[in-house]
Amino acid sequence: MLFSIIDRMLIREVFRALLVIVSVLLLLILANSLVLLLGQVAAGSISMKVMGVLVGLKVVKLLGFILPPAFFFSILWVLGRMYRDSEMVALNCAGAGLLRLYRVFFLAALPLAALVAVLVLVVLPQARVYADNLQQQEKKQFRIGGLKPGAFNEFNKGRFMIYVGHTDEQGDGLRDVFVRYQLDGEPGVLVARRARLTGLDDSRGKYLILEEGQRYQGVPGRTTFSIADFSRYGIRLPDAAAEATTVSRTALPTSVLMASDDIKFKAELQDRLSAPLSVFALMLLSVPLARSLPRQGVYGRLTLAVIIYAIYMNLLSLAEKWMAKGVTPEWMGIWWVPGLAVLLAVMITQLDSLAYSALWRRWKGRLS
Repeated sequence: MLFSIIDRMLIREVFRALLVIVSVLLLLILANSLVLLLGQVAAGSISMKVMGVLVGLKVVKLLGFILPPAFFFSILWVLGRMYRDSEMVALNCAGAGLLRLYRVFFLAALPLAALVAVLVLVVLPQARVYADNLQQQEKKQFRIGGLKPGAFNEFNKGRFMIYVGHTDEQGDGLRDVFVRYQLDGEPGVLVARRARLTGLDDSRGKYLILEEGQRYQGVPGRTTFSIADFSRYGIRLPDAAAEATTVSRTALPTSVLMASDDIKFKAELQDRLSAPLSVFALMLLSVPLARSLPRQGVYGRLTLAVIIYAIYMNLLSLAEKWMAKGVTPEWMGIWWVPGLAVLLAVMITQLDSLAYSALWRRWKGRLS
């Protein structure tokens, strides 16, 4: 039998705590991101479709990097409570020693590390590419859905500006429109009671058709300045400037990183691989850090665990930057950070064993 009653109890409690920690962290982080994204939607910078994609990208990114520490702290929480309530004493008497705990948590970490690997190595790069492409397409389109009534909407780096008082009930027409543009180096202003967009699906260009308004062209005080009334006036919207886009390393497929000899690409690859490796490294650390005497409590070691985790994550970030800049040798990579975590777990386990052995010898000497 692969899992006993004790094993299933430990796995159930750990994954229950894991679900709570992940849910709370996702809600806290996504709440702030949603406020910022909704502000961009209200300002017309992005559409609701892009916002949905960006939220999904944020969730995938957070899951890939939240799961390892959440698994770490869930084991700390469950084992710490069991030590505090003397349940671990009973489990030790039943034969559930340190190796048994590692066996259970290693089997639990296998599917979790596989999920993190899929998210970080496959899903996240593809999601970033899709989000970048969708944002680039949105920049090349000029739609009513991107105009915020009651506010100035800037385009083409401020060279083209539209103010819309409000839209009609059908949503396909504009009311009380103000347009500022540049024509042959001279400023122009259009004011109209109504307007509408045409040619949205026409490759020849998009036009804003204004009705019942005035046009002010040129600089006031110069001979070229002119004022004219019109019943209908069309102005071609500026084409989106072709921007030279550079693909970020974080959006490159993992296969491209594996085939590259660039040290920066290798550092990015190892940074991605560090996420599933951290599941096992932090798991090895969590078991000895959760250990405490029945009356000692868990909070002292929990504080130590938070400090160790903060140092671990900062070392991972520094190791990736050092490798990319050539500060550390290529063979060293960033593997030494999870290696240090494993070494620290062995040291804490040995120190605990010596401490408990000394305590047992002292207690045995008193009894004799």
